[in-house]
Amino acid sequence: MKKFLLSISLFGFGIAHAQISINEIYLQSGAFFGQTKGHLSDFQTLAPGSSILQQDLSAYQSSPMYSFNLPGQSQTLSLGFKLAQLPNATLRLGIMHTGQRNALLVGGSYTESFRVDTLTSSQSGEQFFVDSFSTHSYNANYSQEQLRIDASLLFRYRADKRWSFFGGIGANFGLSYNASTTIHHRVSPYGDAFGYGFFNDIYFNDFDTHEFETFEHTGGFGLGVYAPLGIDFQVGKKREFWKPLHLYVELRPGFNVNQIAGLGTTFSAGNFSNLGLRFQFR
Repeated sequence: MKKFLLSISLFGFGIAHAQISINEIYLQSGAFFGQTKGHLSDFQTLAPGSSILQQDLSAYQSSPMYSFNLPGQSQTLSLGFKLAQLPNATLRLGIMHTGQRNALLVGGSYTESFRVDTLTSSQSGEQFFVDSFSTHSYNANYSQEQLRIDASLLFRYRADKRWSFFGGIGANFGLSYNASTTIHHRVSPYGDAFGYGFFNDIYFNDFDTHEFETFEHTGGFGLGVYAPLGIDFQVGKKREFWKPLHLYVELRPGFNVNQIAGLGTTFSAGNFSNLGLRFQFR
């Protein structure tokens, strides 16, 4: 971490002493795919006072539904700088906000059957058993928001054309806030097929019983390293009003690091998919 912060400081020192000029504004929004799947022990550490997690959960089985995470959301406002030493490159510096509802996620469910009635034939005396079943499920998720400083160096191909391409390298670093753990236990008396995983929190009916717990946490930090790759479209080529406006799609394959207070550091590889608007000063 110290080496990373030192690198950022040297990077900023170099920028401050370089000949630069602001020539672009970027506004983009996107989603991050690639959150880390948690473990039961993680949440027992994060929420030692949870009565749900103190129960015997050995009968609960995980399923693919528990890997269904909502993507992390991000919004970024950046400025583009031209560097005298690199005339074909753009230095992009900005502030990025991220929201991760399921930075960590774990859960499980099981179904049990039980007898509710016994019917006896009045003619033959034969007995018929009436059984029912219920589904028990739980899920726990750790959510947080982060504010990061984002920096990238972009190189453009066919920059003077209406359709252009760009790539480069980037990194960001910031602090977490609004961090919390939410735990939800549900019993569905009719074995509702949607009563587990991510859907445990969004699908309800009048027959279910629910138990919720929420635990607040202090913030940690996060950092990421990525390779921006994108396609840029210039809105207008003839009318002066539209010439400065560009629309672009940007992919950011890379890896993300989150330091969660009280738990440790998690790593995840994934991709930020972004849609953006670029305004170019002329």
